[in-house]
Amino acid sequence: MPVLLLSPRFSPDSIALATEASRLSWRVHRLHDRRPSSRLAEEELVFYGESLLADTIGKALGLALLEPSADALPRLPAEFVRRDVRFTTLGAARGELFPRFVKPADEKQFRAAVYNSSEALPGSEVLEDSLPVLTAEPVRWLDEYRCFVLDGQVVTASPYAWMGEKEEHSHAAFELEGARAFAMEVLARGGDFPPAVVLDVGRIEGRGWAVVEMNPAWSSGLYACDPAGVLRVLERASGSRRTLASGDSRWLRLLPDIEG
Repeated sequence: MPVLLLSPRFSPDSIALATEASRLSWRVHRLHDRRPSSRLAEEELVFYGESLLADTIGKALGLALLEPSADALPRLPAEFVRRDVRFTTLGAARGELFPRFVKPADEKQFRAAVYNSSEALPGSEVLEDSLPVLTAEPVRWLDEYRCFVLDGQVVTASPYAWMGEKEEHSHAAFELEGARAFAMEVLARGGDFPPAVVLDVGRIEGRGWAVVEMNPAWSSGLYACDPAGVLRVLERASGSRRTLASGDSRWLRLLPDIEG
């Protein structure tokens, strides 16, 4: 049976996954530090945790972590994006027309936000100009939805924002079925996707359904998604190199060698 490998940091999401994994008779191993026993590498691991932890322990444990390419969003057909999105560098982004939404393309080295001027971005003395970033035309999102995807199918989905607010408790105005239908259309016609991934979609005011972003399933929040469905996606998205499916290697995260 799989072993669910969790971060030392307790969170509602990791607790929900641990509870569901135990119900399915999986073993659950919560790391106590960032130097796990090498014996864990012999297990059928399924990882869920932050990317820094993945980079720290991943190679030693033989993890196979799938993720979308950094430029996946701007490569989608325009009809699925409905705004100007570019994959560029932090240095080049300073030359764009502001205000502009800017976020790191991979890690969270600075805050993803709408910046009113290039001077508001982190300076070259803080971050290298070569840092890959995504920039986008600012738009108003009416609602946003998280979809956990496996082999081109939405396994489980949940609303997560209303009018830009993450703490919306009333789901009366959400269109979850519409979000699922749009996500399925993107998966069918939008191009090439990892077999296990998170696809966020939503509605832009005055423009309609669009893709918000794509993220690795193994580090994405659950919101109200079904933990059992998420575990199905995680088995493919964050398993072992020994069980890596044929053709999945091109989606692998490059894990660094960590000394000690």
